[in-house]
Amino acid sequence: MNTEASELVFRTSYDYAPVPEKIISTFNKWEEDGKLGFMSLPEDSELLDETLRLADTIRGFVDRMIVCGIGGSSLGLRALLSAFPGTFDEKIKVIVADSPDSALIDEITGSMNPDRTSLTVITKSGGTAETMSIFLSLVRWIAESANGEKGITAITDPIKGDLRRLVRDRKWHSLPVPPSVGGRFSVLSPVGLFPAAFAGIDIKALLWGAGAVAADYRERGSYSLAAEIAAGFLCNISKYPIHTFFPYNDRLFDTALWFSQLWAESLGKKENLSGDPIVTGQTPLACRGPADQHSLVQLFMEGPQDKTVTILTTPKDSNAPKLPGGFEEYPSLSYLEGITPDELRTAEAGATGKALEENGIPVSYIEMKKFDERTIGELLMSLEIATVLTGLALDINPLDQPGVERGKVLTYKALNRPGYEA
Repeated sequence: MNTEASELVFRTSYDYAPVPEKIISTFNKWEEDGKLGFMSLPEDSELLDETLRLADTIRGFVDRMIVCGIGGSSLGLRALLSAFPGTFDEKIKVIVADSPDSALIDEITGSMNPDRTSLTVITKSGGTAETMSIFLSLVRWIAESANGEKGITAITDPIKGDLRRLVRDRKWHSLPVPPSVGGRFSVLSPVGLFPAAFAGIDIKALLWGAGAVAADYRERGSYSLAAEIAAGFLCNISKYPIHTFFPYNDRLFDTALWFSQLWAESLGKKENLSGDPIVTGQTPLACRGPADQHSLVQLFMEGPQDKTVTILTTPKDSNAPKLPGGFEEYPSLSYLEGITPDELRTAEAGATGKALEENGIPVSYIEMKKFDERTIGELLMSLEIATVLTGLALDINPLDQPGVERGKVLTYKALNRPGYEA
């Protein structure tokens, strides 16, 4: 089956039924009730303007940014930064610090000039332990620089949490995480867009693409691009417990990691919407094409038949230099003369998909007709909508993550956080 909308094409090696209309209706009701805040982010021109203004302000006195965040506060940003490394001014660099690792902190403080560096801390709750640990490791280093605390920006809940209190008390720069936008759905909010704008990425184009997909969904429902992706993914969940997301472009590997969190946290649940016991979920596996042809495809082809594969491709660069000749007597080199690395990579994507299909593995394909900010915006929004639709079709809540909370509580107890003492 084949579905196309704007700059994305979705097709599969297998047939699937459309998402049921009752699921579309439930999604629409959740949006009307304000539960799906990510859907309205492309339309929030006031928040976009605020984000762009602050990015311009920060760029006026520094050329580096350290971002403290983890999970939904870092994976989407990493996806954007990896997708568009060539958009950076050579003096501007965003460093994502998402692990409380003293060696990482030492590397940052030992190699960067605090007078030319800003610090952005991102946590919707305002108190994520790992994020605040990294922030505390760096805040004095920044505060004692030439710019002082002017170089600190907080992105957090607009009203509550200790980080919001600090913003009010210390007069730091800040942007809100809309209350109805969950962490793993927040890449198109200031969480991802503020550092991306600082780095020179066209965030207006990102939101334009995302908005086009949201509009397509609202207009065409079950026959929209996002709903077709949901239907294609959904039909394989019960039989195939592993979903391999396989971009054939290294610049999209972090997008595969972002999708892994989105899919895993949204769908891995032990209760349905009525609170009855249920076990759902599909383990996502992020791969790199073609590199993982030489590590994991052997398992896919001849190991347990428990995987479905999604191959993500990008267009060939028409300006890429062609491989040189002069090796006519060497067959393993001569056939490559005159092609580009992109042509080889694209051919391998198709060949790998066909080989998997021949082995009975269900393969879906997402083709990006352009590699730009608009198309990435389309991709991100398509996958977010598809994930929520899939969760609702499984009769679970795709927006919460109760299984994560117990580990947090035990961490707080181990560290004697007030209110969590053993």
